[in-house]
Amino acid sequence: MGGAARREEASMSQPGRVAVVRRFGPPDVISIENHASPALRPDQVRVAVRTGGLNPVDARRRSGSFGGQVPMLLGTEFAGIVVESQSQAWTPGDEVIGWGANGADADLMVTTAHQLHAKPADLGWALAGGLSGVGQSALTALNSLDLAPGDTILLHGAAGGVGTVLTQLAVRRGLSVLGTASAANQAHLRDLGATPVVYGDGLAGRVTAAAGGAQIAASIDLAGSADAGDLATQIVAAGGAAITLVPETMMSHDIPLVRVQHSSAQLAELLGAIADGTLILPVETMPFTEIVEAHRRLDAKHATGKLVLDLADNPHLPLATQ
Repeated sequence: MGGAARREEASMSQPGRVAVVRRFGPPDVISIENHASPALRPDQVRVAVRTGGLNPVDARRRSGSFGGQVPMLLGTEFAGIVVESQSQAWTPGDEVIGWGANGADADLMVTTAHQLHAKPADLGWALAGGLSGVGQSALTALNSLDLAPGDTILLHGAAGGVGTVLTQLAVRRGLSVLGTASAANQAHLRDLGATPVVYGDGLAGRVTAAAGGAQIAASIDLAGSADAGDLATQIVAAGGAAITLVPETMMSHDIPLVRVQHSSAQLAELLGAIADGTLILPVETMPFTEIVEAHRRLDAKHATGKLVLDLADNPHLPLATQ
């Protein structure tokens, strides 16, 4: 071990569990290891993680499709309690929501003060840990399009976490949403205010029928399927717009890729929608120790709403929170 590595190791403290990928591949490559948490630098905060959201990007990073290097830590969003702070903005005991993290699937997360937002006292831990990633993705996508109340949009992959939030935000803005999903998720989309459309063979005809003669102003792709790309191309040719959050559709059909933006202001907007009842996000929790199985669920792409890791057994949490 070199001198720099020894100095870095010597500066670390407070060991805890961390989800690690040491080689790219399927969910089985994930291991939970005990690592020391880094010493804090100015304006950094250490958070004991209570819940952590799982997102498609986590599966992509694990598989290697996003590039990067191994070993790699997993997890980009979390909710928990501040246990140490080098920032005047946060003090130990504060309940927070964090985003834009690297290595949030862990007992302890070190992040910068500006990547935290106060968790409302009446917001459950599961929703707190899973709202930011899907919610800010949905807001970024909607805000990237020039849409007006009354416009019709086509949303591919509408029953997943991002789609569930985006559908409700779009309806909240007065948009008419056609949402593609499996047959099992049609009722879910209807409950959200969308007109559901079953994906698969003959999708274009079903979308045309569901539109009822209305022009589709925009296509938003969350699925990455060939059908989604083909329909987006047709919508653009007819004078509409198209965006995707999936790199494969960008490459296969030359559709603009939207890169998700995160901010405390966007999270505040989402929390406001949760508080006034116009946004509901179904959340399913799985124990942190079952992260491999959780990634299998991510790969299958059959989850409705959001998958969240539960770290109630985190020994660094105050006893009342566990």
